[in-house]
Amino acid sequence: MSAETKRIIGALVVAVVMLAVGFAGGYLFREAQYPGAPAARIVLVDDLGRNVTLSKPAERIVSVAAAATRTLYDLGVFDKVVGVDKYSDDPPEAQNKTIVDYKDPESILACEPDLVIAWWYQQKYLQQVEDAGIPVIYIHPTSIEGIYYDIMLIGKAVGAEDRAISLVSNLKMRVTFIENFVKCNLTATYPRPKVYLELYSPYKTVGRGTFTHQMIELAGGINIAGNLTISYPKLSDEYIIKANPDVILYESDLPVENFTNRPGWDQINAVKNNRIYHLDRHIATASPRFVEGLEFMVWAFFGVNMSEIPEYPSLASSSVSSPHETVSTSAPTLMELQVEVRNHATLFEWSCSPPLLSAAIPFRLEQGRGSQWRPHLSSK
Repeated sequence: MSAETKRIIGALVVAVVMLAVGFAGGYLFREAQYPGAPAARIVLVDDLGRNVTLSKPAERIVSVAAAATRTLYDLGVFDKVVGVDKYSDDPPEAQNKTIVDYKDPESILACEPDLVIAWWYQQKYLQQVEDAGIPVIYIHPTSIEGIYYDIMLIGKAVGAEDRAISLVSNLKMRVTFIENFVKCNLTATYPRPKVYLELYSPYKTVGRGTFTHQMIELAGGINIAGNLTISYPKLSDEYIIKANPDVILYESDLPVENFTNRPGWDQINAVKNNRIYHLDRHIATASPRFVEGLEFMVWAFFGVNMSEIPEYPSLASSSVSSPHETVSTSAPTLMELQVEVRNHATLFEWSCSPPLLSAAIPFRLEQGRGSQWRPHLSSK
């Protein structure tokens, strides 16, 4: 690689970090700051476009959105969480917190929170909480960029802005690597598989305008419901059989036989070729773990385990410590992040010639799954 190419690559990768850092000082937040004034108010804009004002970073948080619960854990502020909903089981110790119900505002108010984080569709149930003067942030990310936004939004609300910048920077580097790896080594040579993803409810899937659809596309697949404008449509047997997916992913606890025994499904390529895989819902939600879901999809679609790509593990472990480690109170500075990204610049081959795929990593679609998929940052 020429010196000029390296300079271009370095500039492109540094731009990734600059975009992440730009969240903090750009359109995401507005803070009133005056010389000599007392602690400034924090004014945030949530995913419903509402201004949410905090007098200071939150110290007692209730999360009734499982993705936000995991995000708080990854930001290293889980000790500030005083209540969660019954679906917040990642990390498992979340269930040791007080369990609340978003349909029962009194259960939330009993926790005496100074911040509540909720899904967008829960707004109609939380008016009593808002009327009590408790700030509520509603999240509704519809893209991967939206997930980054919410990580930064939550980080600012809880006093973990520096940690959020570092986390988003790392996620962006990993997603960029995966995207280019797939383009240069997989879809450039091998056909893109048609994919049917079934959510927890039978026949319910993801359409265009969802971050999960974007994940399927980035991993090299073709979402069979990607032409539908409804975000979460319910498909029919006829639609799915006609679409003939090559891969089936499912989030429910149903046995595989539930799919193979459906009328007419024996005609589907995914069933005939035994390419039906369980997708852990914890890595297919709007938390930092979505990148594990992206890695899993690459494995399910092409049989390539990202952990076996020599450059990728070092990239995956950079910038952000394991969620099980104690998080340092001093996050990397912007300059430190830029230096770290420049050190990784040589890992990105933005040109697809030669391909990134190492000769030691054979393409496995014809040979089965190869080694078992595993995440890089274990969250078990």
